[in-house]
This record gives sequence, C-alpha cells and structure tokens, in this order.
Amino acid sequence: MQSAPRPWPLAPEPEPVFGMLEVCFAFGAMLAAVIFCGVVAVAVAHHMPGFSGMKMTELANETRVLLPAQLAAYCLVLAALWRLFGHHFGIGFWRALAWRWPGRWPVFVIGGVVLAVVVQVGAHFLPSPPELPVDKMMRTASDAWMMSIFGVLIAPFVEEVLFRGLLFPALTRRMGALAALLLSSLVFGAFHAQQLAGEWIQVSCIVVVSVVLTGVRWRFRSLASSTLVHVGYNGTLFAALFVQTNGFTNLLRR
Repeated sequence: MQSAPRPWPLAPEPEPVFGMLEVCFAFGAMLAAVIFCGVVAVAVAHHMPGFSGMKMTELANETRVLLPAQLAAYCLVLAALWRLFGHHFGIGFWRALAWRWPGRWPVFVIGGVVLAVVVQVGAHFLPSPPELPVDKMMRTASDAWMMSIFGVLIAPFVEEVLFRGLLFPALTRRMGALAALLLSSLVFGAFHAQQLAGEWIQVSCIVVVSVVLTGVRWRFRSLASSTLVHVGYNGTLFAALFVQTNGFTNLLRR
C-alpha cells in the first residue's frame, strides 16, 4: 500500500503572490501611518486634562500617547493589507502570509523562552549602557504594564507580518533564502536601532534573534510558528523585568 504524502511542514511552500513593490508599500504605509497617528495623538493629548502642563516634546515620548497611536497605525496598515490580498490578488490574508498554525504550538513558545534566556545571558557579559531609550517608556508601573501587553500580544504579530511574512518571502524570490534571511535580519536590527540608541552590541543581539525567527519561519514554512517564538521571547523579557522590579514597582532602581 502506498503511504500517504507527508503533511506540512514538509510540503513545498507556494511562491508568494506579492513582490518587493507590495513590500515597499507596506513599509512605507507603516511609516506614514505611525507618523500621522503619532501627530494626531500628541495634538489630542495636548488638550486633555490628564496631560495638562506637558510640552509637545514630552507628549511625543509619553507611553500613554505613543502606544495607542502605534496600535491605530498598525490596524490601518493591516486593514490595507487585508484588502490588498483579498481584492487585488484574490487570496486570503492568512494564506498569502503562510499563516499555518503548528500542531505542537507550545514547543515554539518554549523555544522563544529558551532563546530569550540564551540571548540575555550572553548579553550580560557584554558592555551595555545604563539606560536605553526604550527604558524611558517604562517609568511607572502602568507604563510597564502597557508596554508588556503591547510587546507580547501586538508587536510580535505585526513585526512578523512585516519582516517574516512580507519582506523575507519577497527577498527569497529575488536572492535565495539564505541571503534573504541575512538581509531581512539586518533590516530588522536597523528597525530597532532607535529604541536601543544605536548601541551596536544591543542591535547585534536583535539581529541574532531575527536570524533565529526567520530560520523558524523558513524551516517550518509558517509565520504562525515564528510569531509564537517571538511571543515567547518578548514574554520572557517582560517577565524577567517584572521579577527584577518587584512587580514593576521599582522601575527607577534598575
């Protein structure tokens, strides 16, 4: 009797329906949406009683203003991509991005936990500045909780869509998977450089993390798998911060 064909993830991955033009559109739209929503959020917050007395420059770095603006920008771009894939290409959003939910999904989350531990232990022995720009967004417990929820439930999904769902497949079609993995990871590191004050050691760690995430996406042909690893990675970082600061109550003493 002939054995049944082996199921995903060993099945061949279909050619992406989009190219670099659509990828550039997505990244350009994201940049424009973040700037637009950020300006609107600052303007609105400037007239709200809870932010009275704060300068515009202070509002532009206020977590309670920035995160809702980013969330709005993400929703706008994802909605645009949803319509693009459905109406222009005639293919569903999830299918276009190779969103295949793995059967043993907890393994990928645990993999993200292990990745976070390995990277943080390695980074502990490397020089690091006392404070990074991203640390300034977590001055209070409420800020830290907002950043944690955003960083675990929202940011991983959006970043995976942009970098491993769009950029990596489009680059793979042009230059091969290995070169695409390296180039997309460098772009991912540059994307986070501002949050890390351009510290090359910290940015290099992010590039290493991206190499692993892209490798998971490549090996298992599933954006859901790399997203789960990303969630596990970010969740571990915020859990460690929660423990170190006694439940986000000693943030200024880090």
